[in-house]
Amino acid sequence: MPDAQARYDMLDRLNILDTPDEPEFDNLVGIARAVCRAPIALISLVDRDRQWFKAHVGFERHETPLDESVCTHVLGEPEILVIPDLTQDPRTRENPLVLRDPNIRFYAGVPLRVEGVTIGSLCVIDLVARPQGLSTEEIRILKAIALEVVNHIQQRDRRNLWRAEVERRNANLRVAAEHAEALVRLGDVLRKTENVPEVVSLGSTTMAETLRATRAGFGIVDAVNETVMMQPDWRMPGVQSLAGLHHFRDYGSFVDDLNRGELVIVLDVEKDPRTAKSGKMLAEMGIRVLINVPIFQNGVFSLVGFVHFDWERPLADVDISFVRAVADRIQAAIVSLRAIEERRTAGREMSHRLKNTFAMITAIARQTFNGADREAVRGFSNRLIAMGAAYDLLAHERWEAAKLEAVVAGSVAVVAGADNIHLSGPAVDLGSESALSVALLVHELVTNSMKYGALSVSEGRVSLDWSVAEDELVMAWQESGGPEVVNPTRRGFGSRLMQAGLGNGNAMLDYRPEGLQAAFRARLSDLRR
Repeated sequence: MPDAQARYDMLDRLNILDTPDEPEFDNLVGIARAVCRAPIALISLVDRDRQWFKAHVGFERHETPLDESVCTHVLGEPEILVIPDLTQDPRTRENPLVLRDPNIRFYAGVPLRVEGVTIGSLCVIDLVARPQGLSTEEIRILKAIALEVVNHIQQRDRRNLWRAEVERRNANLRVAAEHAEALVRLGDVLRKTENVPEVVSLGSTTMAETLRATRAGFGIVDAVNETVMMQPDWRMPGVQSLAGLHHFRDYGSFVDDLNRGELVIVLDVEKDPRTAKSGKMLAEMGIRVLINVPIFQNGVFSLVGFVHFDWERPLADVDISFVRAVADRIQAAIVSLRAIEERRTAGREMSHRLKNTFAMITAIARQTFNGADREAVRGFSNRLIAMGAAYDLLAHERWEAAKLEAVVAGSVAVVAGADNIHLSGPAVDLGSESALSVALLVHELVTNSMKYGALSVSEGRVSLDWSVAEDELVMAWQESGGPEVVNPTRRGFGSRLMQAGLGNGNAMLDYRPEGLQAAFRARLSDLRR
């Protein structure tokens, strides 16, 4: 048969074989039968081992074997095949349908060509011979009907292609939405993750679960020896673990791409040139498709995330975009963790140097004021220690902000225990300058109370409470259970610090006999600077 493979391919593409009846085709064979005054009319599509009827009238069967087909002889005809008496034509006289029921005698068929490929015919059949064949007008109309059949086939194909494209796009949208949701979840957990291996493991697992992979995890890379120590991996039930030491070169040359920092996606380990030589071994390990994400630390290839499929899993563009997005988030999370660690290291170093500086200043002060009031020197030293504690806290918080409760608790801890001091209040963020002011203020209040007030006796108590109303912070200090308090007659440095309050001078100090009461006010917007 001419162009047989092209016909098979076209029929496969049209996806028309074995489809339900469609009125437009049924109507056309009805018209063909009426025009040609024939008892049988068919739209016959010639497949590999049969002819199948998209529409038929006057013939009950939906298909016949090729040895019962007359339509196969139409495939090579340019316009129409007319056989007036099938019993007399050498091509058809042995046909079972001619020799047995229904004993067909006359045949006229017009080729059905789609994009230049003949896929079958529109034919009319009679049970009696027609020596005169068809009239010129009947042939013209039969050809016109055949063109209309082809037109409906092509329209049907376009509709199917359109539906398939809509379904593909909808499927891509659903997949993209699923991927986006997975990326959001990954971002949420990565923000709470504090070590690099866990970041890589979470990213690999997210890829595996979203893409429905077989296995995922990460490995610790020795770039010099080109080995990877696979960590315990995420696996589907029944899938073997690959935990342990592996040599990259045993599985192909894709390590060269990883060394360059490139994402590796192998869609078929037996066909990809990077893995073809070890494809069978990889397949036996349950790896048909592999994804590798290289992770660099300080410019060195040190970790690799991996995802495996044990079946030929095509990856659409949305899947590959998702893999790259996960890889980007893994890298970004690692960069962020490194930055945090570098800031912490810098903060610890700065804190260490500040402590050394404060210690040196204290030593110089003691030498300078040798023989002077020891109490004054001790007070000076303690103030430096309070400032040092505040600097420590700020360094821990990256010099951006500190919590009021932490600053207060740290200042109290420098000079006294917390047993007799009650602290309470909402969470409030302080800027660096305000944190230092609060630290010195609380230090002076505690020191003063330990010398002259409630904290100078075991039964004394102090409450330090703070509250926020609109844009104002109010700190209230109240002592009780201590010795009788008298208003100081001399105003030293400590008194001036307390009078300065939260850095703005808005302080109320009431030296009541039963204990000092003080209130300090400041705008929150000012304290956060």
